[in-house]
Amino acid sequence: MQQSDSNTPQCRQCGECCRKGGPALHIEDLPLIENGTIALADIVTLRSGERAYDQPGEKVVPLESEVLKIKGRDGNWTCLFFSPESNMCGVYSTRPIECEMLFCQDTAPLSAMYDKGRLSRTDVLPEGHPLLELITEHDAKCNPVRMEALGMAAREGDTEAGKELKEMVVFDTEVRRLVTEKAGMAPELNDFLFGRPMRVLLANMNIKVYETGGTLRFGFNS
Repeated sequence: MQQSDSNTPQCRQCGECCRKGGPALHIEDLPLIENGTIALADIVTLRSGERAYDQPGEKVVPLESEVLKIKGRDGNWTCLFFSPESNMCGVYSTRPIECEMLFCQDTAPLSAMYDKGRLSRTDVLPEGHPLLELITEHDAKCNPVRMEALGMAAREGDTEAGKELKEMVVFDTEVRRLVTEKAGMAPELNDFLFGRPMRVLLANMNIKVYETGGTLRFGFNS
């Protein structure tokens, strides 16, 4: 953020906010997707009901609605467009609105718009897109709230919950495989289309999914 008053604290461009995670996307950012500045492969969908880190609140909370977010890099949430080596943003001149509003010494402007006007997949994909129906089916069969309930029950030894959870993971995995193999779409698009894989969400609950003997099994870590 540029400050005209030299006595007013200015952004030091330290990159700390970029390391904490890329921005969520808002209606104002739709032109950046339409003109290719932000590719769909650069976006991950955090679906309604998932637990995610709320930056202004500095805590993990269930999402009330879905969020389109710039992916992380290097195995963490450091913004995909941020270069840790140079402390530079690759799209700074056309950065998303949250990045424009963010100033670590005054977060009020960002907080005021943080959960308003967020983009969803239906804002990005045109009406009648052939994958919208599959996205809806996936959301219903791989509901994050249901997944969390099943995971907790399975951890306590509920075999029926474990069976349903297994079916959920298999469906999620197969949908991603089929879209890639049959529709010829890049695997990187799956995070936008279907959100984070069930395996990743379960790992956040300390539940490991692994394959043995031709079947899926769960490992419950404390």
